[in-house]
Amino acid sequence: MLLSTVVISNIYYVFAAFVYGCIAAICSLALYYGLRARRNVKKERVTRLPDGLSPLDVQRIFIGKTFPQRLTRALLAYWAKCGYIRIKYVSKYKVRVTRLKSMPMHTSGKAVFYDRGSYVRERTLFESLMRSNYVKRGDPIDLRFSMFKKSSIDYMRDKYAVREDDGVYSKKHYSLKILTLVLSVLPFAFCAVWIGVYTGMYFSLVLVGTAIIGLFVFMFVRDMPIVFKIIWCGMWLGISVGSMIGFFTGVYDPFGIIYAAVAILFGGSLVLIRFVDYREKHNLSDYSDLVNYRKFLLRAPASELNKLDYAEVLPFLYAFHIKPLVKRKFIRTLPPEMYDGDNEQTGALL
Repeated sequence: MLLSTVVISNIYYVFAAFVYGCIAAICSLALYYGLRARRNVKKERVTRLPDGLSPLDVQRIFIGKTFPQRLTRALLAYWAKCGYIRIKYVSKYKVRVTRLKSMPMHTSGKAVFYDRGSYVRERTLFESLMRSNYVKRGDPIDLRFSMFKKSSIDYMRDKYAVREDDGVYSKKHYSLKILTLVLSVLPFAFCAVWIGVYTGMYFSLVLVGTAIIGLFVFMFVRDMPIVFKIIWCGMWLGISVGSMIGFFTGVYDPFGIIYAAVAILFGGSLVLIRFVDYREKHNLSDYSDLVNYRKFLLRAPASELNKLDYAEVLPFLYAFHIKPLVKRKFIRTLPPEMYDGDNEQTGALL
């Protein structure tokens, strides 16, 4: 031991204060801004969404970006409801798509949309699907995977460089997100420095870098296959976290700062950061409508939901990720008109 017991204890208390101070700050930010967003959401009953609002609009308003790779089922159901395509049952998880008509240009009087930017992007995706083998050769679409190729997503990003979140989130929102993310990683870094102070070896700082790499890829690299991402990121995070806990064996740690640091590394960056939602009050109108419509679908009795057109609601059940919770409230004796099912087979889409 390089330092006296008294000095070690005093230095440790400083590090423990930093670690638990970061945790307290993250929890305070999540609580304050989470309650602020909830408080500013209008309290009203919404039973129908505006015409032209699509699953891409839902995604943009909720998270400020559109990731069409996650909306295969939602967009298929929405385009079928709009009359652009017809869907034929192939097997439980596979369907075949037939083009009925084109999506009109956004400059056309026939175009019905909620947000012009989302509509232009959606039309680009639609045309890329129509040019794909799914439609040209009649190849079935497997609903368990994205129907959009990486090339179509990259083309959309390159052609439409304007920020999708313009008018949804402010700069302050992203500043708070970055601050929360930094505060989530700092306790882990403090623990690495404390190991160096206690033992005189600062090799553990390398583990902070590996943890940041794994966390960054998991949170921000969207195009990596999910199974490979989990394995790859899990390896980076597992090695760094496991090694850090191992290094703490025999290190003075009466307050358990290493376990608190690991907990907030994952809990803060992946969970609590979602509650730090800073939207200007005048931008909460669209968000409020979606929140209240989602509540309506979740809480309304089956007798009321059965009065709705299931084909019209289905795209938003997927966009809100609540289909497993709500679909049983609808009585579906026959597939919707936009869907061809053999012997009334519906498959996973419906």
